[in-house]
Amino acid sequence: MEDQVILQISDFFKFFFVNPGMIFGYLNDIFEKKYDSMQYIEEIENGFLFVFKDFESFKFRAAPLIKSDLKEKKSNDTNESNFFQKFFIPKEEFPKEGVKLEIKIISGDKLKTIPIIKNFIYSINQNIEIEIDNKQNLFFKIQNFEDIEKYANSLMNRFYKT
Repeated sequence: MEDQVILQISDFFKFFFVNPGMIFGYLNDIFEKKYDSMQYIEEIENGFLFVFKDFESFKFRAAPLIKSDLKEKKSNDTNESNFFQKFFIPKEEFPKEGVKLEIKIISGDKLKTIPIIKNFIYSINQNIEIEIDNKQNLFFKIQNFEDIEKYANSLMNRFYKT
């Protein structure tokens, strides 16, 4: 079994993630029960850690999103969509200049991990700007709130597929 992969996601706009503890407890419960504890999320100051038990788990969870996962689920009950959307800044507070995030690879093979992360981010929107510094940290900028909505929809659709 390969070593675990640990990613640190940091938020340069301090209010981008809202109520992370609420959603992390829920997701960790799903990861434990449904996915054999392949992933764990922990809140840290100004961000969070993604801990994957091995590289294969990371590849599975960071697979590029498909277009149908990005669309809002059509249902009479929008509580599920609202639950995931509440994790992110509200639309009316989204800054005009966009939101910049950083992903640090704390543990894992950076040369194998970076292309997977980039493909995942680009699957949300090909126009998201990604930079990699000399320490192999990724910085990406979300320009519009619609990309956040798409990602929230993908969370909902991936966890509530019937």
